[in-house]
Amino acid sequence: MTVIHKIGKSLFSRPLRKKEAGIDLAWVDEFIANVRPYIFVREEDQILIKRPNQAQKLNASGARLLKTLLDGVSIQAVLAEFDSDPQKTTDVANFLYAVRQQLEGKLDQFTQNPAVEVRPFEMKFSQYPVLSEVAVTYRCNLKCVFCYAGSGCAANPTGSAEEMTVEQVKQVLWKIFHQAKTPSVSFTGGEPTLISELPELIRYAKELGMRVNLITNGTLITQALAREYAEHGLDSAQVSLEGVTADTHDRIVRLPGAYHKTLNAIKHLKTAGILTHTNTTITRANLHECAEFPSFVKTTLGNQKLSMNLMIPTGSGAVYDELIVSYQEIGEYVEQILAVSKREGVEFMWYSPVPMCMFNSIVHGLGNKGCSACDGLLSIGANGDVLPCASYNDPVGNLLKQDFTTIWQSAKSEMYRDKTLAHPICQTCEHFAICNGACPLYWRQVGFGELDKSNL
Repeated sequence: MTVIHKIGKSLFSRPLRKKEAGIDLAWVDEFIANVRPYIFVREEDQILIKRPNQAQKLNASGARLLKTLLDGVSIQAVLAEFDSDPQKTTDVANFLYAVRQQLEGKLDQFTQNPAVEVRPFEMKFSQYPVLSEVAVTYRCNLKCVFCYAGSGCAANPTGSAEEMTVEQVKQVLWKIFHQAKTPSVSFTGGEPTLISELPELIRYAKELGMRVNLITNGTLITQALAREYAEHGLDSAQVSLEGVTADTHDRIVRLPGAYHKTLNAIKHLKTAGILTHTNTTITRANLHECAEFPSFVKTTLGNQKLSMNLMIPTGSGAVYDELIVSYQEIGEYVEQILAVSKREGVEFMWYSPVPMCMFNSIVHGLGNKGCSACDGLLSIGANGDVLPCASYNDPVGNLLKQDFTTIWQSAKSEMYRDKTLAHPICQTCEHFAICNGACPLYWRQVGFGELDKSNL
């Protein structure tokens, strides 16, 4: 069973044990200074976000305490308010030890800490998004066969041809940070590096206080451009790499020479000091190379991390649906990739929701992967539309015309958050809160045959 850990359970409530007297919290101020750039506390829904996308539930007292420390108040000043009350000091210590364990990846259901409460995972974990993405254009210099936006695909273009002005993108970013209270943003597309004002937008997002990521194919990134992005505050980049060979990559993106340009971009971004990892969309066209990626990114690129996702059959992907890898078969390949990643000492991140009955991502240490539509993700199209996700062209509102709360609390957004598009078999399953029945766009294209109980 998947669990969440609600940190702060016993804050200011548990009597002091004698052996806990004389607690040393001198480490706290330095610890807070070190983690401040990487975490965000949202008191409205009591969430601790390890940027960009890891969320942890706190209780109200814990959220308030951690926010106070992140705002610059010293631990001694906090403890002074308790008049040296040993019970409260102990509770604060337990809480902060639990936070440190969580950020170090050491907190699990076996943790023995009175400040930690273990609960089953629940839907509607947070009131606000955890992560945001803004498509600044749907134009692209490539024609990837799986493109969710249909960029370069005359047969099935998905995204709006409209593009926001720089000032309109800034309006959207302001609403994302101040109204949606979301601390991270990814600039995406299309190909966002086609926008010459991208450095200005990066700087504006950083001035707001956001962590800024770039999702790119990399082919247009020169050494000078990478340096400019870094100088304007770009924190990280996710570069699309669809094959470990030029033949496979260039055939999928449909541009000869793209492979070498992408590898050069990765080098330029890393040299500029930007955290960079590759992402691969798994299709039938690169399935034969997938298990080679962990070794490739380590030995050829010098990277310690990679991510992958399944092709979503929308946009161009709906035209080339023969490239779809089914839910029933993907688990075997993910297990192979994970095994090689562990052998190579490379971190493997898996993004796609898959029904728990077909592949249990939690057992394999990949976390719960559910549908994030109008939930943990705030996705903005190139014209300001709020989309369920970047792949789902069914706007629930427009941030240029409406405030965030009106859109997020609308009946249509709630419909997506309630996962009403999931198959009835999924909605009655004990694991529904974890995988949410996977991706509705997948089922819309291929049908629900895989969920027939005779196949499970």
